[in-house]
Amino acid sequence: MERILVGIHSPDTSFWAGVHALNLAKRIGARVSFLLVVDRVLGSTGHSDKEIETSLRKKIESLIEEGRSEGIAVDYYLTYGNFESELIRFSQENKVTLLVVESPRGKATEHFSSLLEKIRHRINCRIEVVHEKPALSSSHGEKEKKKRR
Repeated sequence: MERILVGIHSPDTSFWAGVHALNLAKRIGARVSFLLVVDRVLGSTGHSDKEIETSLRKKIESLIEEGRSEGIAVDYYLTYGNFESELIRFSQENKVTLLVVESPRGKATEHFSSLLEKIRHRINCRIEVVHEKPALSSSHGEKEKKKRR
């Protein structure tokens, strides 16, 4: 059985990686594991670590419920530490066949590329990077309506 790991670290994640993993798991009959890695750096946003952790947990639990209601085997794990180290450790210990991570927004992409390169050399599975879907603007919809007239 395929084992998909969704690594979640950032408090401003859009959870597209989780949605992608659940959709893929439904098609291929895979098991999905969500790994939330909490780092002490999260508190720098002005919120307490517990508030951020609770917010992320609620969103993840919502995805898990949705997946389970569709018959997908879903697990949830919470760990404290370094994102890179925890992804590598979990992937190796649980024989993960696919790691799914979300591409960060903005300036964090350079650091993310370096992170992926380090992880890639230490795990024995494929890696998929999911990019956030852009929202359709209402002006785009208006243009389409005008074209049809």
